[in-house]
Amino acid sequence: MKLQNYTIRYLALTLLIVIPIWAGIFYMLILDEVHDNIDDDLKNSKIIIIRHAFADKKLLNSPEFGINKFTIKPLPKGNYSRKDKFSTSKEFMEYDNDNEPIRTLKTIFNDDKGNPHELIIKASIVEEDELLEDLLLALIGLYVMLVISILAVNHLLLKKIWKSFHIILENLKEIKLGTGSRLKPVNSSITEFNILAKEVEKMINRNETIYSSQKQFIENASHELQTPLAISINKLELFAENSTLSDEQMMEIGKITDTLNRLTRLNKSLLMLSKIENQQFSEGENVNFNELILLLIDDYTDLADFKKVKITVVENDSLYFMMNKGLAIALISNLLKNALIHNHPDGFVNFIINKNDIIISNSGNNSPLNSELIFGRFYRHTTTNESTGLGLSIVKSIINNYSITIEYLFTGNHQFKINFPKK
Repeated sequence: MKLQNYTIRYLALTLLIVIPIWAGIFYMLILDEVHDNIDDDLKNSKIIIIRHAFADKKLLNSPEFGINKFTIKPLPKGNYSRKDKFSTSKEFMEYDNDNEPIRTLKTIFNDDKGNPHELIIKASIVEEDELLEDLLLALIGLYVMLVISILAVNHLLLKKIWKSFHIILENLKEIKLGTGSRLKPVNSSITEFNILAKEVEKMINRNETIYSSQKQFIENASHELQTPLAISINKLELFAENSTLSDEQMMEIGKITDTLNRLTRLNKSLLMLSKIENQQFSEGENVNFNELILLLIDDYTDLADFKKVKITVVENDSLYFMMNKGLAIALISNLLKNALIHNHPDGFVNFIINKNDIIISNSGNNSPLNSELIFGRFYRHTTTNESTGLGLSIVKSIINNYSITIEYLFTGNHQFKINFPKK
């Protein structure tokens, strides 16, 4: 989830909780104020009615509600509470042909002779009730518009505030070590983003320096190691031409030469692995894997004949993929070489080329490989000296640089399936 949407989501949830609470409290306050106004009118009516009752004794016996909406009933003598009692109930209104809310005041007063009377006054709150309904609808409308407005303004505001951050983020996606790329300048009105841009720029410069130093060291170390290895192998070959050496000595020289050759291959593999992981193979082209596989099979014909392994190719479709051709060659050649080295006489290596995948199957050891370890460095299922233990590790590194996947299966034979993105 994007940071902006994450913020808006929590803001929306907060508004959904806070605003209804605020609207409810506001509604209750308005309702209380309306009732207070009606109660004040009822109290005022009480004073006027009692005053008229003292002047006109006939009012002291008004048992039914008339036009003036009050009744006065005499009570037997006794101790009565003089406190005004207010209540709300519903009563049928002929005008609306429905039960409508009314407010009622009940109070006790004494006439000039000290006799107690009960005064009941009613007041319709139909208009006030409709006012409250309109107010409630207005509050709901206000709430909806307020939420929409706040979210819209917040969305635009956050988009503007985080603009510099997104510029830095997009720039980081384009940064590649070893290419000399730099972070584009960010001029933000927000101090924190300017500090972030400066610190990111410093970090990129440090990593660029470290990367260049490591790259130079690996290349120099590989070159310096390759030279004495080549000299040692040449001297051993010259020494082996000496006819005075015994067969046992010749065998020892052969073993040493094989070890040095393996060390040479290991050095080259490590150098290539380092270059792949540092993404030094950047140029890409539309590679025809059908042609590439046939070409590499031709190159490995001598090794296949020596191992007495038959190589077959089934082309169900043409497969093209945009990548560095050198890496494409390394990808297929390492898998092919791995299939040949770990094979047995009269075995086979079979390529099946489909539109979006390549399946390489080969005979070999009857037990399955560890699918979690085979792509690790220096993993070897057998102890053959022909393998450096880096072939499949190089394959995995190449795969990781592209939107390709590889999987290992054992179905009586060993099988590697390279999956390319579907077109």
